[in-house]
Amino acid sequence: MIANKEHIEALLFEKIAGTISEEDNLVVENAISNHHEIKKQWEEIQAKLSTSKATAFLANLNEDVAWQNTQQHFTAQPIMSKFNYKKAVAIAAIFVLAIPAVWFFLNQESKLSAEEAIATSKHVYLKTDDGQLVEISANRNINIGDTKLSTTGKELSYKAAEETVNNWATLVVPPTKDYKIKLADGTEVWLNAASSLRFPFQFGAKSREVYLKGEAYFQVAKNKEQEFIVHTDYADVKVHGTSFNVNAYDEVNFTTALVEGSVSTTKDTQQIKLKPGEKAIFTKNMLKTAAFDSQEVLGWMKGTYFFHNQSIKEIAPVIGRWFDVKVNWEQTGIADQTFTGEIDKGLPLSVVIANLQISSGIKAELKDGVLTFK
Repeated sequence: MIANKEHIEALLFEKIAGTISEEDNLVVENAISNHHEIKKQWEEIQAKLSTSKATAFLANLNEDVAWQNTQQHFTAQPIMSKFNYKKAVAIAAIFVLAIPAVWFFLNQESKLSAEEAIATSKHVYLKTDDGQLVEISANRNINIGDTKLSTTGKELSYKAAEETVNNWATLVVPPTKDYKIKLADGTEVWLNAASSLRFPFQFGAKSREVYLKGEAYFQVAKNKEQEFIVHTDYADVKVHGTSFNVNAYDEVNFTTALVEGSVSTTKDTQQIKLKPGEKAIFTKNMLKTAAFDSQEVLGWMKGTYFFHNQSIKEIAPVIGRWFDVKVNWEQTGIADQTFTGEIDKGLPLSVVIANLQISSGIKAELKDGVLTFK
């Protein structure tokens, strides 16, 4: 693990801009020499900026416009004062401003949409409905119009003006990551890997509504006057003030698990009300209730996935999201083989694979981002 990785990444861009200090240059040169990941990233940046596309883009860049668009994303601290103006703005416009569409324009031979760019990213991103894309990194202050966002560790919070009630954004969490956001009303949401949450910067007067893809744990701020609604592709969850988990990666595994309070889950004309310790599930396209093990349902928040008599076919999506790999099996019988155990997100994938092999006796091979069970 590289200490202060984000700081090193920032120094790479200063080095490209030719504005890095001698002291910082020694730090980054040491990182390039001793860390394969940083060396690879440095080589990729150099390669991208040496292409004809990058040269043409930078040659046509309007520095004044780029600076106006970039400046709002920095705090009042003049962190770019030592930069050569023209080069710094160009680098900021591509990297710091967090407009991945430009980065991916340079990175891909074919044109990608903003959604595709985010989907292939390794970073947490915020996408506003008016098209802004902002990379969310630790310990930053970011301004989006009248909304002031702040990040601490793996948590995003913000303060928005009243008039931003109709302004929406989507927080996108890629595979391998997890992230927490505190909404305008004080509701806290923990997002699992490969998940996203669409939310307004300010809730309206009648209700509080958000849209979830993937999995999240909610601690909803109590407000009897405003119902809180979580919309998913498969069902809606309605609450007033409570703690619950929603797994909405796919319809087959959709669940709403109530930890505290009271919620109702609605699917078309069906509606069921849950009690603490109960979860809503789909069975033959019908909503049903069942008891749940909180350790199994909420373990992901602590980086652990517990499974009991589950098949590789059921475990595979978790491995894919947590380690950013595709999972295959050579025979259907292997996919149906069941396991009991746990997966620790903090362990290297090689260790996870070894543990699965020991517990099952089957073989597994990881090659080019594909994990194949044999």
